[in-house]
Amino acid sequence: MPRITQLSLPEVNRALGHIDELKKQIGSLQSQLEATKHQVSLLDLQHAPATTNNLVFTWTGSTHTLSWAAGSIADKNAGGIGMNDISKLGGAHNVPVSAGSLPGLLASTYYWLAWNKVHQQMIANQSADVLFQNKNNLVICKLYTGTAGQTGIAGGGGSASSKSDLSGFQYKLF
Repeated sequence: MPRITQLSLPEVNRALGHIDELKKQIGSLQSQLEATKHQVSLLDLQHAPATTNNLVFTWTGSTHTLSWAAGSIADKNAGGIGMNDISKLGGAHNVPVSAGSLPGLLASTYYWLAWNKVHQQMIANQSADVLFQNKNNLVICKLYTGTAGQTGIAGGGGSASSKSDLSGFQYKLF
């Protein structure tokens, strides 16, 4: 392309026309990208793995401790996907949870519980928002601890007659 000193007015106008056309195309692509981002966010919500769990939580009031036996958290695809497909999707569909306990919880208080699949530990917090801030936390349920004098099952998926419940369920058994 000739130097600016060598351009005629019609050549400058043609170049500006090309710039205007490129600007319109970029604007159109940006709109399409925003529409695609919106569609993907809706699909993420629609296809997010609804999880179930079979964990039973026991409250021991005298020690202010919540404990649980080993169990698992499974997403909605856990039973219908092969091991080769799981590796392609980038994650397990059935996450084992080791037995354990959380001492020092407050009596007569609602707690949200989540299993951190990377650190292999249970987390309790009165706010679900705190648990959702870490993508590695699998939220299990919300339950109510008993008084300092009570001991027994506080809730969990394995305490229902079906032996598993949808994660996020709330229990108040005391």
